[in-house]
Amino acid sequence: MTPAKKFARAHVSAVTSLTLAAAALAAVPAGAASASGPDPLGLPSLSRAGHYVLAPSGRTVRPARVGEAYGVNGDYVSADSAASETAGHGLEAGTSTTGKADGVMVRQTGAEAGAGFAYTMRAGPGPVTLRVEEAGSATAHYDVLVNGTVVHERKPDPAQAGVWSGDKDGLVHYAVDVPARVAGSSGTIKVEFRNADDPGQGARIHAVWTLAQHGRASAAPYGATVRNPVGAFHGGTTTLASNDYGRPYVIYDFGKEVGGQVQVTADVRKGTPKLGLAFSESGQYLTTASDYSQDPVGLATETHYLDTKAGRTAMTDPVIRGGFRYLMVFLDGPGEVRLSDLRLKFTADPANPDLDGYKGAFLSSDDTLNRLWYAGAYTVQMATIDPKTGRPYPGQEGPVRNDAIVGEGDSVISDGAKRDRMIWGGDNAVSDAVSYLTTGQSDPAANAVAFMAKGQSPQGQIPGLYLTDKLGYNMGWGEYAAWWVGNYWTHYLYTGDKAFFDKWYDAMKKNVAWMQSKVGSDGLLDMKGAGGTWGYGNEGKGTYVSSLYVHVLGQAAQAAEAQGDAALAKTYRDSAARTAKAVNDNLWDPAAGAYKVGPTDANHPQDGNAMAVVAGVATGDRAKSVLKFFGDRLADPHGDLTVDKAGGVVPQYISPFVSGQSLLAYASQGDMAGAMSVLGRTWYPMLGKDTPGTLWENVSTAGAPQLGSYTSLSHGWAASPTSFLTNQVLGVTPASGGFSTFTVLPHPVKGLTWAEGKVPTPRGDITAAWKQRGTTFTLRVAAPGGTTATAGVPASGASEVRVNGSVVWRNGTAVKPGVVVRDGLVQVPGLTGSSVLTASR
Repeated sequence: MTPAKKFARAHVSAVTSLTLAAAALAAVPAGAASASGPDPLGLPSLSRAGHYVLAPSGRTVRPARVGEAYGVNGDYVSADSAASETAGHGLEAGTSTTGKADGVMVRQTGAEAGAGFAYTMRAGPGPVTLRVEEAGSATAHYDVLVNGTVVHERKPDPAQAGVWSGDKDGLVHYAVDVPARVAGSSGTIKVEFRNADDPGQGARIHAVWTLAQHGRASAAPYGATVRNPVGAFHGGTTTLASNDYGRPYVIYDFGKEVGGQVQVTADVRKGTPKLGLAFSESGQYLTTASDYSQDPVGLATETHYLDTKAGRTAMTDPVIRGGFRYLMVFLDGPGEVRLSDLRLKFTADPANPDLDGYKGAFLSSDDTLNRLWYAGAYTVQMATIDPKTGRPYPGQEGPVRNDAIVGEGDSVISDGAKRDRMIWGGDNAVSDAVSYLTTGQSDPAANAVAFMAKGQSPQGQIPGLYLTDKLGYNMGWGEYAAWWVGNYWTHYLYTGDKAFFDKWYDAMKKNVAWMQSKVGSDGLLDMKGAGGTWGYGNEGKGTYVSSLYVHVLGQAAQAAEAQGDAALAKTYRDSAARTAKAVNDNLWDPAAGAYKVGPTDANHPQDGNAMAVVAGVATGDRAKSVLKFFGDRLADPHGDLTVDKAGGVVPQYISPFVSGQSLLAYASQGDMAGAMSVLGRTWYPMLGKDTPGTLWENVSTAGAPQLGSYTSLSHGWAASPTSFLTNQVLGVTPASGGFSTFTVLPHPVKGLTWAEGKVPTPRGDITAAWKQRGTTFTLRVAAPGGTTATAGVPASGASEVRVNGSVVWRNGTAVKPGVVVRDGLVQVPGLTGSSVLTASR
């Protein structure tokens, strides 16, 4: 069963809904004139796509809204402070103890049924809200009681199955509304945490607030207040005032992923409390501890603390926070501070003088596809950093930092905004093309390609990772040596930079020679001892690495031909054919209709099977069988699983990086319904309300971030939908250096009535658009001067194809020389300037 059929309902609602198409057309009226005059297809102007751009217009960014603020912080207790727990809040400890969990101190009940502890806390009359910060857990099960009445059941939550460093999901929070009748009118309440009969890890509580929107704060030393929370970024002031046992806060929502240095003016009226700045990409992990950004997790202090002094001071956080959406500003200590002019100095994409002036564009009849294209564009933009602002590795105890050197030049494409903020060759295999297609920036990718080549080993291997200036190049990721070949060739295809191409050509040959030296007598690539892959360890002769090797040998052969070395190109293609045969002879499982992980692991992986199709290792019936296997065995409500069975070499979850390869596999076989099903299930949920609007590193089988709060929710290797929509759905791809020749071979999608876009090239912009209506499919192509296009329209059901009104194909026969039917399209070569192709019955 194909995933499109298995998840038909989700597919229709998320991808091919006519409601979405109608909404997009309503928002962007059809028939608008294009920049070059009336559009023969009657489509909107591409300028209308500008409202999807997430990038800010300048380097100063302010919050979009106040996400959360309470006027009265009646009380606050934390396991960080024994005085707060005992003298301040009358701790009834029972058998509970304190200990570190998820990087912070928690009071923990343990795993005994009925075990618990309680605090006496101040709360004004009327209803009260409890804000609870706890160590995330998939199994914790306990009750929260106020004055002996259960007000909340904390149930097990599979979405909190943290897998990094044991069970570390990260600190999370929840709110409990306590009715006035339960809180009473005495001014104090007893807050108790009591294990259920099946407590799992039990209660592990870091902090508790009693909060109200109105009223007066508790008498000193308790309580705190917040006045005018919006004022700090809206031309006024926000006042935070606190006694000893209070922690007033405001949560600011920037509305999307941002990154940089927080700036604010602090007018200190009483005391000298520290100003705490806590960050998170997702509301789920927004706590006073921030989400994880350093490795090892839970070691560094992820929240930034700014010292204050009496009087009015303009303050700039010295530490860059690479990626976040939510900012919690709170007082850490007694005092009163008025905040104003709160803003962010935006530091992503540092060498781009026109952050939101995208050179590329995409627009279609599906609003969600449009959002996804621009989400991928912004994800890569956020991962483009000053190479002097990488993440230190390994992280150290104490204040968090982002000041490691991770490359050269004024900007490089790293893997993610929050983390790792390092160059990873496999991640760049996705990000580089997205950068070329969207912002039009090529230097960040070139800087990364060149910098990794400079670390080439004497044996020829180009490293896949640079572990900052402290540890240098890392040769532990042999797979990424292969991806470097693709990054090198892709740079030439998109830019035509011959000087760069020539400079690193010998490095490419030596790198390929190193890979060839790892091929055994059986023809399989053996990466054992040469490092792991994207998400698992050393399977010596796996389907994935061998198929990837076949794929990059094809790219290396094209590079050799571009250098006039036909003999070397033939050698590469012969090597690819030998390894492709070895994969088919040794790793195909006819019973499953799919390839095995490798000789020692009989499970069936998504990566190896997708890459086998992309590389042409799997063709014909085997390629179709692989796609059927995806639908039957890997399709999951939250995406396609990385492997059919857990417990082997490949861990089982959802990888957007690998799923990007699946998109290409589906498209190569003309199965766009399958591709769109994967697209909808994997990526559409990332555009949700509580997430940063960018694309995630990975997804758990529960649909949550796979690595808990350590997960990067703005990760370039997840941005493949952007290039997929341009290269496959719209159909524009380079065929030779700098788009001197290119193809426009669209893959129409059921329910999508039109698509259009712009692709920046060294010779000028390519514009393309297609529209399907009734029995007619029309394609418009504008090729810049000095370039030649091959364009195609669907052959299925067509009786006639015209170019600019002239018949070129009729009733299955070419009327003009060179016109062929290939991959389901009537393809017309040699097009220059502006062309309109029409296929009709």
